[in-house]
Amino acid sequence: MSLFRASTAPNAPDAPADNHHDPSWTLPAYDGPTERLAEPRAGEGNDVARTQGRGAVVAAVAFSTLALVASGAAATMSWRAEHQPPGNEQPQATASAPAPDVAPAGGQEGGYQATYAQEPLRMQVGCAAAMYVDLDEPRANAEPGRSDLRYDSRCGGKIKPTLSLGPGAQGGNQVDSSGTDAAGCDRAIRTSPLGSGADVPAVKGAVLCVLTAASGAPTDDQGGERPRMVLVEVTDVAADGTAELRATSWTVP
Repeated sequence: MSLFRASTAPNAPDAPADNHHDPSWTLPAYDGPTERLAEPRAGEGNDVARTQGRGAVVAAVAFSTLALVASGAAATMSWRAEHQPPGNEQPQATASAPAPDVAPAGGQEGGYQATYAQEPLRMQVGCAAAMYVDLDEPRANAEPGRSDLRYDSRCGGKIKPTLSLGPGAQGGNQVDSSGTDAAGCDRAIRTSPLGSGADVPAVKGAVLCVLTAASGAPTDDQGGERPRMVLVEVTDVAADGTAELRATSWTVP
């Protein structure tokens, strides 16, 4: 590219007005004064390139730094996993539903077949009167001759109402917990049974295990009669002597 431009001096020769009529006419040689064009400043054209180059270098350094940090973190986690002592793993907690106090009706527990669960029984009699319970059905105000449990009411005195075994029971015993299962009742009756004529106070929270006789119990597949193990809990006793009971039954294997 030329660094000079033509002069604009007034004495430069002009073409004749009718030069288009004379094809032989040419512009005389003229070597008038010329003017030097301004040169670009040194490095001005490379500023953009240098700026872009510096940006690329900074980006490369930042990327390398991030890669180095990520590599170091991965190496640290790998080392910890390899050098962790055995048995330090934290097992995930598993939520579990609480077990019911008694097996539902129709279920089996250690060979015992559940027949009914937490059946309510209301013992409402006058002062110094008795009511009998058949635990095979269960039924309140049953016939005394086939009853498994007897309730004696007391009114207006210091003597508490009582529970005792009826003629239809083989054995029984008072236990501490309403969550006692059939096997626990069997153990309590076998190791510490209620003696003849013994009774227990019929107060709220009292729990009694009763083993019924074979008569009146449901028959098995072979046609024989089987007794029942019954857990009886006193849930409330009113001032007039009315008692609220709750019974759960299993057929004995």
